[in-house]
Amino acid sequence: MTIPPNRNRLQKLARNYLKGKLTVSEQQEFDEWFLSDDAQETIIEIGLTPQEHKRLMLARIHSEAGIVQQEAKKKWLWPRIAAAASVIIILSYGAFLLFPVKPVKKQMAHTVQDIAPGGNKAVLTLANGEKVQLNGTKNGFVAKQGGVTIAKREDGQLSYTGDQAAANGELFNTVETPRGGKYQLTLADGTIAILDAASSIHYPVAFNGDQRSVQITGQVYFEVVHDARKPFKVSVKGQVIEDLGTKFNINAYDDEPVIKTTLVEGSIGLRTSSRYIILKPGQQAVNSTGNPTTNVVAADIEDALAWKNDKFLFNNEPLESIMRKVSRWYDVDIQYQKGFNLKESYLGGLTRYSNVSQVLKMLEITGEVRFEIDGKTIKVLPKGK
Repeated sequence: MTIPPNRNRLQKLARNYLKGKLTVSEQQEFDEWFLSDDAQETIIEIGLTPQEHKRLMLARIHSEAGIVQQEAKKKWLWPRIAAAASVIIILSYGAFLLFPVKPVKKQMAHTVQDIAPGGNKAVLTLANGEKVQLNGTKNGFVAKQGGVTIAKREDGQLSYTGDQAAANGELFNTVETPRGGKYQLTLADGTIAILDAASSIHYPVAFNGDQRSVQITGQVYFEVVHDARKPFKVSVKGQVIEDLGTKFNINAYDDEPVIKTTLVEGSIGLRTSSRYIILKPGQQAVNSTGNPTTNVVAADIEDALAWKNDKFLFNNEPLESIMRKVSRWYDVDIQYQKGFNLKESYLGGLTRYSNVSQVLKMLEITGEVRFEIDGKTIKVLPKGK
């Protein structure tokens, strides 16, 4: 491994990278250093401002999570780095950056036990009440209802095909994912729905009325096939999201303090008890449960869709919020020590297909928190107690 020769040279390369002004040869030189383990030991020593430090470390986090840095997209794609190799955490309460310079020698409590990540699993409830475990069902034919054939494709996804006009629109199915589950299905109109863990979608076998309506719980991502004659509507917790030709994500878990509807592409209308708004791409509607007030903010699309792309991405995220995600994806209970009051927020990235120990190690690196795994319970404790 060849390191650029001196501190001033590293500083120049880093600043030109942040400005998007590296030449081809400089980019090669920068990549060789920036994507190496040695970069961890030198980034903090090259004399950047706190803001430059943070942006550079975020870029490295994104490269480890397999995410393309937004300002670098036009010129290059970062190679994916094994997430377990080196994980970086930034504490949001200041400019101080903390990351492991040397491998951690101490055996962490949670490494004795480990928990595998979630996967492709769900339960389909047919119109007659029959339940089908989709992760245990062979590919191919699953059932036929009202002239519509339900099949499990080779990629493990569920699909509905058949004569929609002749089908009975009064027949409804439900797909539910457990904690530790994720599932994708294609509805009868071609609309794709991807369910995160502990989520559900209730929908008609055929859309042969004057509108297409579904109900969801939890978190679901949609890619809707637009049909101006038959609007697509999603109902969740007193809200109705109406497709105007779009890709969007809805996060409406019962244990989350707000409902977030994020528009990725196209246009959607959102109706609450007191307001109707139209979102533009890159916007997010935020509602507190039971509160009619809707706030529209700029969305972090990468953050909103990280789960769909099989990643954990923490962007100034409180520990309690992170642990709710861990609980759902790894099907574990979270237990906090009495009086536990850690207020830091975290920045970091990791594949969701890591064992839970990798996520916990990433958080333990801060030196403020430790974890113990007891069966299917993760205990959250202050470090040193």
